[in-house]
Order: sequence, then structure tokens, then C-alpha cells
Amino acid sequence: MVFTEHPLRRGLVREMHMRRFAAVPAPCEIVQMVWVISEEQRAQEDRMLRSAPDGMDFAIDAESRHVSSSTNSGSLFIWEQHTEASTITAIIEPQARTGQQRLVDWMENWPGGVVRATRIFVEPSETDAERKLDDMAFSRDDLVSCHINESVRLWSDFELHEGYGRTLIAAGTAPPRDLGRIVQRLQELGNYRNMALLGFPLVREYGPRLDRLERQLAEYAQTLDDEVDSDDEALLDRLTRLSSEMAVIRVETGFRLGATRAYADIAADRLEKLGIQPIKGFQSLTDFTERRLLPAVRTCESFEARLNGLSERADGVIALLNTRIDTRIKAQNRDLLSSMESSLGIQLRLQHLIEGLSVIAATYYAVGLVAYLMKGADAFGDGFGADFAVALLVFPVMLAIYLFVRHQRVRILKTRDNNNSRANRGTRETKRAEKR
Repeated sequence: MVFTEHPLRRGLVREMHMRRFAAVPAPCEIVQMVWVISEEQRAQEDRMLRSAPDGMDFAIDAESRHVSSSTNSGSLFIWEQHTEASTITAIIEPQARTGQQRLVDWMENWPGGVVRATRIFVEPSETDAERKLDDMAFSRDDLVSCHINESVRLWSDFELHEGYGRTLIAAGTAPPRDLGRIVQRLQELGNYRNMALLGFPLVREYGPRLDRLERQLAEYAQTLDDEVDSDDEALLDRLTRLSSEMAVIRVETGFRLGATRAYADIAADRLEKLGIQPIKGFQSLTDFTERRLLPAVRTCESFEARLNGLSERADGVIALLNTRIDTRIKAQNRDLLSSMESSLGIQLRLQHLIEGLSVIAATYYAVGLVAYLMKGADAFGDGFGADFAVALLVFPVMLAIYLFVRHQRVRILKTRDNNNSRANRGTRETKRAEKR
């Protein structure tokens, strides 16, 4: 190749050819089981495939998701791996019935849990199939019968007979390849239907918990509305625990509910492609499937919608409560700032009073020092008049000290204002940068 190949190309090509079903001859019997298998059981499944009976030889590697092989007795075995399950199928023609039981016993020991197991009996014509109806032991009240893709007819009561569901099919004019595709769609319809229904018991299990959470949320919302002076912190704690429980439920049910939607969509697609044609006097496959699958799927959808809606309402209540708490804190901060402002005003007036007293005290001591100097000078002079000079110096000294104290106070306040201006300018620049 001269072109550069995408690393996923060959895997995509394999994926397009992976789901091929073998041709189905008439008459034959098809045994199929769908096993739900955990990741821990995949290694055991791999060992199971490598110990296959009747000379089956599988080419299995790490990327194998679909393998098939013929047995020594002439049966065909097909294994297909899905996301959370595996499907194993045996197509047994009349001449291969001697080794049938050994093959089926091996299939019944597969790791995991069976979610669907069926036996399909294929006959060439409706006349041949009707001869076997009594042997099928179908329940007449629950019997489903209809035509599929015009020529193929189906009978089943979808009950369990010795652990297996039973289906009788008349091939009609459908050739083996076409019949194989029809049987594949029919089986996928039932398999995906059962896989979709796995979400229904989970919804029934968690439904009462969701009812309780809805009642609690309504109670908390009413408390928020009625009790203005309630303990908001305690209410917020209860709402947080409620939201946490809802988050746990969402995690525990999210995958299953999502899988239910996907499986139900695939089942609906397979049902449409089967081209069901009802037969008078019997319920059709469409009636049976829709009557049982749709209510369960819609219940799961309703549960998921309730859970999402409850989470949104809880978030709304928490947001309202947070708003009220923030408003209350802001009001408390405002009152605190007002109180601090009043205190600062009183402190400022006291400071001015102290400054005035300080001027008087400083004047007293300064004049006293000058008086001592004057008295000393008077002692050496001819009667300079020290007392008169001291009296004259009192007011100039007091004015000089007052001007000095005022100058220092103005300088300190100016420094504080400059610092505040720089801080406010930095805050505005930060906000503009955040907006950009």
C-alpha cells in the first residue's frame, strides 16, 4: 500500500463483518444462551472456549469478539462477546443430534449468569410445524403466532420450559441465508428486550428511596419559606446530605438506566425490521413485545427524569438558602462596619482631646524649662525680668507645639490615603482584567 492507513481502519472493517449469523437450514434446532459476565469472569470464559468439546478449534486472540466452529458431529457453535454479556449459539441439524447433549451440557456450564436461554425448532413448512405444536406444550392463553418477513411463521408462548424459552418456526420459502438473518433479528429482539428489562427491578428497588427524598426536600423547602429565623447552617447541612444521597443513587443507577435506553432502542429497531404480520386469533410478536417492554422502559425513563428533576430542585433550594445566608452575613458585616465607624469616630475625638492636652502639657514643660533658663540669666544679670519673659513665651511655645503636632498628623493621614488609593487602583485593574 502506498497510502497511510488509519490505525483503527482494520478494526472497523472487522466490526462490520462481526455480527454475521450462519445460514439456518430447515429442519434444525437452535440453542442460544445470553450470559451476563463480569470482567473478572472473562478469563474463565477464555479458558472455557479453549476447552471446547467435539474437536472444535477456535482461533482466539486478545481482540477476538466473535468466533465459530463446527463440531465433529456436524453442529455449528458460535460465540459472540458484547459489552456486558456473551451470546453462545449452537445450530444442530438432525444428523448431529448424537452429540447434542454433550455440547449443550458444555454450554450450560458457562461462567456468569443466564439472562436468556432459548430453543428454536425450525421446520420446513407450516404443516410440518403444526404437527409439532402439541410437543411444544405451549400455553394456549399466551400463545404468540404471526408471520415474519412474509413467508416465515412463528409460534411461542415465551414461557420457560425446563429452563428454556421455546419457539417454533416454519421456514416457508425463505432460503437458509435469509432465514439465518431473520432468526438473528428475532433472537436479538428477545435478547435486547431482556437486557433492557434489567433496569426495571433496579428502578423498583430505588423508587421508595426517591419517594422519601422528594418528601424530605419538600419539607426542607417549606422550612426555608416559613422560618425566616431558622438555623440555616443546620438546614444547609441536611440539604447537602440529601444531595449526596441523590448523587449516590445516580451513580448506582446511571449505567443501568443508560443501557436500558440503548437496549430498548435496538429492540424496537429489530422489531420494525422483522416486518410482523398479525394472524387472526393470535396475539402478534409486536403486541407481546410492546405490552411488556414499553411500560417497563417508560417506568425507567420516568425514574430517571424524577431523579434529575429532584437534583435540580435540590440545587435550587440550596442556592436560595446560600443566598439568604450570604445576605445575612452581609447585613452583619454592614452592622459591624457601622459599629466600627462609630467607634473610630469616638476614638478620633478622644485622640483630638489627647492632642490638646498633650499640647498643654508640652507647653507647661517647655515653658518651665525656659523659666529655669531665664531665672538663671536673671541671676547673672541686672534684673532681666525673667517672670515677665516666661509669661510672654507661653503662647508662642504653645502655638509652635500645636503646629508641629498638626503637621505630623496630616502627614500620617496623607500617607494612609495614598496607600488606600494604590490598593483601590490595583483592585479596579484586577476586575477589568477578569472581565477581559
